[in-house]
Amino acid sequence: MVMLVGAVKSVENAINILTKNPALVLVSILIAFILVPINTSSNNANFQLFQEGVNVTKEQVRNFVRDFVRDAVIFGILTSIMQAISSYSVSRGVLDILRQKDYRITRTVFEALKNLPQAAFLNIFSWMVTILVIAPPFAYLYSEIMKAESFTIPGSTMDNFFFLVIVSLLILLYVAPASLLLIPAYVKTKSIRSALKVYRLALNKLSSTIGFGILISIAMAIINLPTMLTRFIDNQFLTSIIGAPFNGLSNAFSMTAATLFYLP
Repeated sequence: MVMLVGAVKSVENAINILTKNPALVLVSILIAFILVPINTSSNNANFQLFQEGVNVTKEQVRNFVRDFVRDAVIFGILTSIMQAISSYSVSRGVLDILRQKDYRITRTVFEALKNLPQAAFLNIFSWMVTILVIAPPFAYLYSEIMKAESFTIPGSTMDNFFFLVIVSLLILLYVAPASLLLIPAYVKTKSIRSALKVYRLALNKLSSTIGFGILISIAMAIINLPTMLTRFIDNQFLTSIIGAPFNGLSNAFSMTAATLFYLP
């Protein structure tokens, strides 16, 4: 219980810092708006396959999965690169504020761009680790569908699928919050090797790491709650535009909290 105090304090302090320094969220919101066209393009992927009902063939499923994976990889890499700028900028800004330095957006953005290759690498690495954790259940289900003579899925296959989903979620409780610490660690140490050690650090205080991840997830869900209303809007581009400020705010909040959680 004592170890969870650090997780709670980092979230509380993140709220206080962002309330007193709202400029911290500006870069994240700007990046969120820049990503709107990419996000719109990704969400407008062709899902006609599932509208064809029983007439779907395995070849169509195979082509759909191939195209989906390709688009997801492109979207994931582009998003990781762009968000590396905002993540670094926010984390750098939090450190400046804690050190009682004047926070200047231009200075943090310039430093973020200067360190973009390293920050982007860490963001892409984090994204790949997350994919490796959540992909196995769906890869298993896909392989079983491809091997079956029809699209009827046996109960045992679904049992195995849900078991793998539970295992993936349990691992994700550790991996997701640990991955959030990569950028703050790099901002402080300027070393990729030192940044990658956050996984061991997070494992050493596992209960606190899991608690931090759960708190961040709840906070981000609350921040993005207004975007639920966009479900009634048929225009995907408009939906992405409305959701951008909330996405930017949630990203800034999670990175602020992660920086505070990482610092001793």
